[in-house]
Amino acid sequence: MTNNNTINEREFTMTNTTNDVRVIKHINGSYDVYANFPIVQDALDYMRRMGFANDSWYIVNADGVRLRLNDQDKLVVFNSLIG
Repeated sequence: MTNNNTINEREFTMTNTTNDVRVIKHINGSYDVYANFPIVQDALDYMRRMGFANDSWYIVNADGVRLRLNDQDKLVVFNSLIG
């Protein structure tokens, strides 16, 4: 007999429940977080849906790498948040 209420430990530990990826916007010399996501693809989909493909919107991944959309609508590493 099996217990249907038992949590499968492997499935539970493999689920990423943190939202370490951030969509940020540069406004008047500072940066504000607009949304948090578990993966970069979710943040990218959000930016594309909302039309955030300009120079003042960025994605910061869980490792702190800054990304932005280039003119070809591709994510590229952005080395500075100054400006």
